Amino acid sequence: MDSLPKETSLKNSLLDKTSLIFILFILFYGIQGIVSIFSNKTAPPLDIFAAASIITLFFVLHLFIGFKTIVPLFIGMGFFPHILGLYPIFGEGITLYGLASLNYHYDWIVHSVGIFCYSIAFCSIIYPYLKKGLKSKFLIFILVLFFMQGVGAFNEILEYIGFDVVGYGEGFLEFGDGDSSPTSGPWQNSSMDMISNLLGGVLGVGSFLFAKKIDESKTKH
Repeated sequence: MDSLPKETSLKNSLLDKTSLIFILFILFYGIQGIVSIFSNKTAPPLDIFAAASIITLFFVLHLFIGFKTIVPLFIGMGFFPHILGLYPIFGEGITLYGLASLNYHYDWIVHSVGIFCYSIAFCSIIYPYLKKGLKSKFLIFILVLFFMQGVGAFNEILEYIGFDVVGYGEGFLEFGDGDSSPTSGPWQNSSMDMISNLLGGVLGVGSFLFAKKIDESKTKH
């Protein structure tokens, strides 16, 4: 049976359920980004547009590779805690990142939930390829976990470069409420971010592989 022409294949990908979820999240963050340009009662435009851009990049990849619906769903949700944390919902200049009742450590929630979501999305993308070459799920677990920790470490590098170049302010490239606390400096904050990444990665990768093990066990029977 002949394969579908490339134009037809792209058209089908553009109209599938996964694409719809991608588009909804792009609009969700994109509209917020546009509003943020004209209002100081939203999250910083750079952070919102960064989220929309990354989701758009994966959307383009989906059109050529083909992802499952779990990918846009968890990538889109992964950005939500960070963007929400930048909204001044407790008054002018007071965000979840700077909330004293959380001891100024809302950032831990952002990192653990974010990496949890990104780990599941990445597992969905890479698992079929790793499964062909690696028979051990434990080895897959270690490799993917290490990769996600690397992503988390790269984010910390970007935060440091951002602070060194841009300085103080709000957003992931500026030194703000989520980067320190009255009792703990930025070194402790960065270290705890990495620990939060590890926790989210272990739960995310572990949950995905556990679900796959159950699903594959049912298929065999």
